[in-house]
Amino acid sequence: MPPLDNGGPPYGPGPRDAPFAPTNVSLPRPISRWLSIAGDIGSLALLRGALDAGERTETLLATCLIWCLTDVFTYRQGISSWQIHLQGIGALLDGSEAHRSFRSAMRHLYQLYLSLQTLPHIPTVESLENPAQLGVRASQNSEWTSITSPEIDGFLGYSSELLDVLQQIDQLSRSVSGNEAQSILFEADILLGKVQGMIRRDTTSPRDISICTPLSPEYNREFVLCHQTFQQATLIHLYRKLYHHPSGSQSIQAAVRSIEEMVGNMIQGQPCHTWVAMAMPLFTLGCEAFTEKQQAFTRDKIKKLEDCIGSLHVKCIRQALEDIWKERENLGDREGTLCASQLLAELRYNIILF
Repeated sequence: MPPLDNGGPPYGPGPRDAPFAPTNVSLPRPISRWLSIAGDIGSLALLRGALDAGERTETLLATCLIWCLTDVFTYRQGISSWQIHLQGIGALLDGSEAHRSFRSAMRHLYQLYLSLQTLPHIPTVESLENPAQLGVRASQNSEWTSITSPEIDGFLGYSSELLDVLQQIDQLSRSVSGNEAQSILFEADILLGKVQGMIRRDTTSPRDISICTPLSPEYNREFVLCHQTFQQATLIHLYRKLYHHPSGSQSIQAAVRSIEEMVGNMIQGQPCHTWVAMAMPLFTLGCEAFTEKQQAFTRDKIKKLEDCIGSLHVKCIRQALEDIWKERENLGDREGTLCASQLLAELRYNIILF
């Protein structure tokens, strides 16, 4: 991993962090747009300078991802730099075929970039008011869209194939209007069949794991369980976002029970196991919890995730769930009659589920 710039604090403003203003340079639109945003926020001098110089190195991409993760794990409410770094990485990759030749560690990091773009997060008030500026969406540029694979990524614990489905769910849920409802349901049915087919396939024939070191049977089993929890969580997101099923519906509760069973069979709370990747499935589980038993189960697992990672962003995830449960209680929903999307819409957290 390349070191961070040690010339000053990673996010603190300084003389060398003055907004970059290139002269006599014609920049591609994605880069120009990113530079204008980064210039307003400051503290991104290295990346701004690299873009100006036309650098598109693997070291630069890896450094940007480290910055993203640093900001995610230290957790700062409001407009966070991780969103801006993702747009900078997108500017670096736009029109480039470099990611197609990534191997080993860099391929995993590219998958991480796509994950940070895709995994559901709750936008802040600012991002809701300025979606064009702060929205972190998957690129529509087919030149560098991820080539999906059913292999489990050994760095993240799930496949690019599954990540692609999450992207499609997210995009469809944001495109719904009265006139498009029927076409959205048709596409939702196709996605549902796809996810269910993936689950059936992987139950009978577990996926290979893309990792550079041999795995013991124990570790192999942990990766399989982790991936399966992500599959069930993806089902829940599909039912919630595209079909608007209530938490107590048979479809969602079946997925909830599957996740609980898989989680119960995993090694929990240890940093060198796949438990470190469980933020998204656990948060998804918690959003659908409407009984005291379900909520207590989720609290216990989130506590073990916090013990495992030691990251401030897990505290935010835990608080968001407590607020969701409080809102459900205030609305008198003890039977799971509400869709979790309704509760999530009341929150104003900036959460990245990584």
